[in-house]
Amino acid sequence: MNIANFIPPLGLSNPHLQTLWPRAVLPKRPWSGDWQMFELADGDFVDLCWRERPEKGSQRPLLVIFHGLEGSVDSPYVWQTMEQAHALGWTTVVMHFRGCGINGINRLPRAYHSGDTTDSTEFLTWLQQTYPDAPLYLAGFSLGGNMLAQLLTTAAGKAAKAAAIACAPLDLHSCSERIDQGFSRFYRRYLLTPLKQKFEQKREQGILDEQHPLATLDVKPMRSFFEFDDKVTAPLHGFTGVDDYYQRASGKQFLADISVPTLIIHANDDPFMGAAVVPEKTQLSSAIRYELSPHGGHMGFIQRRSKQWHSWLPERLLKHLASYQSNTRHYHDHQGAC
Repeated sequence: MNIANFIPPLGLSNPHLQTLWPRAVLPKRPWSGDWQMFELADGDFVDLCWRERPEKGSQRPLLVIFHGLEGSVDSPYVWQTMEQAHALGWTTVVMHFRGCGINGINRLPRAYHSGDTTDSTEFLTWLQQTYPDAPLYLAGFSLGGNMLAQLLTTAAGKAAKAAAIACAPLDLHSCSERIDQGFSRFYRRYLLTPLKQKFEQKREQGILDEQHPLATLDVKPMRSFFEFDDKVTAPLHGFTGVDDYYQRASGKQFLADISVPTLIIHANDDPFMGAAVVPEKTQLSSAIRYELSPHGGHMGFIQRRSKQWHSWLPERLLKHLASYQSNTRHYHDHQGAC
């Protein structure tokens, strides 16, 4: 167990301030990006947003980012990580989960879930065929980090030179209970609302037609992730129920099998995380560096430097990832020590 070197500013150690502050003080994404609709084998699609799409034959390091629940390239932790990598000369792209990108609702009844590696596997396979000379790096945040823990044990994930996982709900049952407590219920409502809205939109658009088993399900009264995951997420994605889903999709069980050099970071005060997300040393493979920070909230890690607010997290992740380049001098020339 390693202690992360994040130090919050005086008066900003509260986990809820750390969680909410990025949306309040960090700037909006300052670039439009290059959007691509990636067609999937099952007839659906996911949206990709490139910081700058590479040319064929590119040998620049290629960082793929997987966002959190209902996140996107506009999430501060996503675009700031892309910006950090871009400054190093890396290619960066975020794979939006189904229904989270610029093209809106996906075509099929199913959506995405915390252990869904199908789309990321298909995308990474295409990516490696299209840019075979570009060294691959992976980063996952929150839900995307939990998914990445499983992906790294597959052939597609093992192709990466290094990976980073931040604030991931590695024990889904524990996190479902935690977000039902105290002020965390604010986040629960914030995240559940768009999920329920998308479900209703699919019904209105006929994607969930009258013959679908969930066609008459009323999601409006649902107030907990446990209920939504039991009645919607699980049946839509082939699980027998919420317990089956949480057991099979929780990322902690895959950590011992990860062979890609991987940094995992949690904040001990994360208001989304139950205590069970923190793995025992025996649950970690030798390829993993695990860092636990006393502070940081959920995807916060906000600091102030040169009179400007910034997140410590992207710098820490990029320092780890860049250390597995054949030549890391370029990183240190741009960033200095983190």
